[in-house]
Amino acid sequence: MIQRIKGLDPIIYDNTEILIIGTFPGKKSRDQNQYYYDSRNQFWNIMRDVLNTDFLNLEYKNRINILQECKIGLWDAIESCEIEGSLDKNIKKPEYNDFSHLTQVKKIICNGKAAEKKYKKHCKVLNSVEVLRVPSSSSANNGSIGRSEQWKNAITGLL
Repeated sequence: MIQRIKGLDPIIYDNTEILIIGTFPGKKSRDQNQYYYDSRNQFWNIMRDVLNTDFLNLEYKNRINILQECKIGLWDAIESCEIEGSLDKNIKKPEYNDFSHLTQVKKIICNGKAAEKKYKKHCKVLNSVEVLRVPSSSSANNGSIGRSEQWKNAITGLL
């Protein structure tokens, strides 16, 4: 029997205005308790391009501190589920996060189509929040042309 697995705690602060959400953290991220831990995921490379900071040479805590300074938080649409491995297609019996208490958030950026679909269908959110989708940073989406530019356009509107 597959066990129910809880996702990572949100990285959200009083000053968080932009919240980047994924679907559910991959196995490596869950094992290390770090968002986007798998080096094949392009998230930190994209953030390097967007924020002009070399995240790859920083400890995780420092990466998160820089995101906080930029008023960016991280979370996922799914709070817990049954899953084997990391692929979204393996998610079973999901329970969703409630975003309605995040009154300081002005923009939610969905990291890919799956995150956007699950978020819009299942997650409670304030109507005043702008929701955008950017191409997934997942290694399964490495062929996306102009991905960093699309992320930059989505994020820099509030920076």
